[in-house]
Amino acid sequence: MLRESIKHFLTSYHSGSSDYSSFESIFFRLIQTMLDPPLEITWFYAAVTFHTAKRNNPSSRVLIAKDLLNLLISCSNLSSASKKIALLAPVVYDLYSVVCDTREIEPCERLEVGKLVEFLVGYVMISAGVYDYGNEDTECDNSVVCFEDLIRVWTTDRGGGSCNFVETLRMFFPLLSDPTWKRMDAGCGIRELVGIVLLEVFFLRLYVSFSSRMCAEDVLNDTRDWAVQTIKGFRNCYFLDILLIMLSGPSLPIAAAMSYDDAVLLHKVLYDAVILVDYSFYSGRWVQSSASQLKKLALAWVLAAERAIQFARAATDHSRAISYLKAYHECQLVAELIKWVCDQAGIVDQTTTPDITNPRALIKWLLFLNDQGIEVFDHSMSVLRAKAVACISEVESEPPELTLRTGNLSENVIDLNEIYEMGDQSNNGSPVAFCLTSDKIDAGRKRKETLSGFQEPQVKQVKLDHLGGAVGDTFLSLSSGGGPHSGSLVKNGASDDDMDIVG
Repeated sequence: MLRESIKHFLTSYHSGSSDYSSFESIFFRLIQTMLDPPLEITWFYAAVTFHTAKRNNPSSRVLIAKDLLNLLISCSNLSSASKKIALLAPVVYDLYSVVCDTREIEPCERLEVGKLVEFLVGYVMISAGVYDYGNEDTECDNSVVCFEDLIRVWTTDRGGGSCNFVETLRMFFPLLSDPTWKRMDAGCGIRELVGIVLLEVFFLRLYVSFSSRMCAEDVLNDTRDWAVQTIKGFRNCYFLDILLIMLSGPSLPIAAAMSYDDAVLLHKVLYDAVILVDYSFYSGRWVQSSASQLKKLALAWVLAAERAIQFARAATDHSRAISYLKAYHECQLVAELIKWVCDQAGIVDQTTTPDITNPRALIKWLLFLNDQGIEVFDHSMSVLRAKAVACISEVESEPPELTLRTGNLSENVIDLNEIYEMGDQSNNGSPVAFCLTSDKIDAGRKRKETLSGFQEPQVKQVKLDHLGGAVGDTFLSLSSGGGPHSGSLVKNGASDDDMDIVG
């Protein structure tokens, strides 16, 4: 029924029809018969109502995005935490285009967009706060049925029905990078979709932060603290895995829509947040979780750490380079990876391993062992292996490594100027090579900010109020309840209950 409905809807849309009431009526009645409607049924029903609203009132984009979010929330009252999050992918898709188009509009409308983004983040944080949601939800291993066709339904008004599927994925997930799109080309499971939605919500909030017109130092400190708190609140290895893989590459899609200065600041925020903090939800769990997943996470972290060090070198930021290297040296996940590799290779005494006291040296050693038959990069890690090879090949002609001389990393055992020539000739000493495309380069502008007194932020309590209330550091918006039982796009009412979460 769903496949046939999708086919008829696309045909109807492309023929110029603007009356989708039959689809709305059928699927609304169907959803009413279900306590917990399947994600696919909810997505199709929401897409039909969404396209109807856009055609009937194209000027109210913020209101349409808000109604869409409320509809998806109301249809998932009895859903698992993972499903609640996965359902929100279309909201991020629409809201990102609204945010991009409203950066130069009136401040009052920009404020409304910011409130809606905060509301979205708050709702996701509440769902992610469910204990062990990423491991206990049995439906997480399910694949999304009709995934490709549903994506085409959502993007049909932007040409998604006529281009190849990878291009359609780029439209629907605009904040992701090529490796993630290609991995989804064969389909997508709920567990992967949760990680993807978390990442897009994370980037969307950061993008809004950098359009706030605050001073650079305030943006750096505030967004870094927020990023650390949010990663802790999400507690999702799949989200962190995708984020690390993206950070191990030369650029982020979101950076292309930002100014040079903002893109550099964004990378500082992200490298600080993922490299300088040891998150408890994965540390020390190698034997408790899937060895393959933790190994993948560790490898992605090492690649991101290497990229972070190179970024700091290009900016001649000595303090950050040392901080990132120290974080690598003390990372429990890296220690567990090295122990696992030594066990696989039959290395009893780890002191006999070659110099692996910096990320690049470790990457070289892991590639060597992989070529010798130790399956460090298995068949599911082709993207990571390609990134590791690229990491080594692009720096073969660089100056000597930044290495540790002893087991302790402190300023009295490292002379950064002596052992590492800051600012490679390959990128003219600019961090821009790591975050922007060539048309964004402005070599005349460089920042020399140091990492001063980085501290892990204190846990904050966030009070949630119903949608439309005050939004800021203290208040987020939330509406709940109702259920899909009324005639308009918004099928839920607002709850008067206040909800407290720990971020």
